[in-house]
Amino acid sequence: MSDNIFRFVSLWMIACLSVIGLSESGAHARRPQQEKGPTTVYMSVFVVDVDEVFTASQSFDANVFFEYRWNDPRLAHKNKDVISTKLNEIWNPRIQIANQQKVFSTLPDIVEIRANGDIVSRQRVWGSFSQPLKLRDFPFDKHNFTIQLVAVGYGPDDILLVQDPDIASGISDNLSVADFDVLHWKAESGEFKMTPNDDPTAGFRFSFESKRRTGYFIIKVIFPLILIVAMSWVVFWIDPKESGTQISVAITTMLTLIAYRFAIDTSLPKVSYLTRLDYFVLASTILVYASLLEVILTSSYASAKKIDLARSIDRWSRAIFPLAFVLMGLETLYLSLFG
Repeated sequence: MSDNIFRFVSLWMIACLSVIGLSESGAHARRPQQEKGPTTVYMSVFVVDVDEVFTASQSFDANVFFEYRWNDPRLAHKNKDVISTKLNEIWNPRIQIANQQKVFSTLPDIVEIRANGDIVSRQRVWGSFSQPLKLRDFPFDKHNFTIQLVAVGYGPDDILLVQDPDIASGISDNLSVADFDVLHWKAESGEFKMTPNDDPTAGFRFSFESKRRTGYFIIKVIFPLILIVAMSWVVFWIDPKESGTQISVAITTMLTLIAYRFAIDTSLPKVSYLTRLDYFVLASTILVYASLLEVILTSSYASAKKIDLARSIDRWSRAIFPLAFVLMGLETLYLSLFG
């Protein structure tokens, strides 16, 4: 029954379009009142959820609802009820998401036509959106995530995409993404260029800034690394005469660190440049390796009957190595709290 009603209404709409004298129809029709300037399209975007951010593939998964409306006097009618018809059967601004990768639409492409000629289109999509990420401050990084909508084939002189004054854009207070906090968001209109040499396209951008939650990396990556590095300092309290024990502890610490780096590799972004965490891990590795070299040096002095010199080097190392590591730790803590 409902399908028959829908067909009847659709046929009635097509008949109305013919009666009012449109020589073209559907997506190829001339935009309304184009002789009076750009057509204003009112936009509203709401991010229902953000599921996950993929640092390696430079993308994020999100659930997005957007609504847009415009006025076409040619479609004004005297019916008290709203008329529904297919989007491609009337002129429309061809709204698309420019940075979508693979998304699924959950609503049919149906528009509502009101008596005054206002046309409303609603759509909800879920899927992946591309987002270039700068990860040099990882894991204390902040990022702007963007959902870029464009009117395909129309420039700023043809269409203006502006924030709907009646329906606010926004983002949900509770998001599924576990490792980011949303700081603020904004919705703004502006031209869009796919490449610098392309002609500008009418665009509307919804963006939100997020900061990574560092608790996971501090507790499960940085803190165990601190314990491994501290373990390498034990050799400075072992008498240089016990060179075998010193070397055994130093080599064991080095092998533990290498195994640990393989274990945490899956949690780190695979980028060609070094992040802040990479620098911290690299500096820790150098300190552990330096403690191994120090043990070999003091062992050689002990074998050469220079036991006092070997012990003196050990005493200085007890202060120098922890101090160097504390300076790195203070920088990491500062970035965690105020970065």
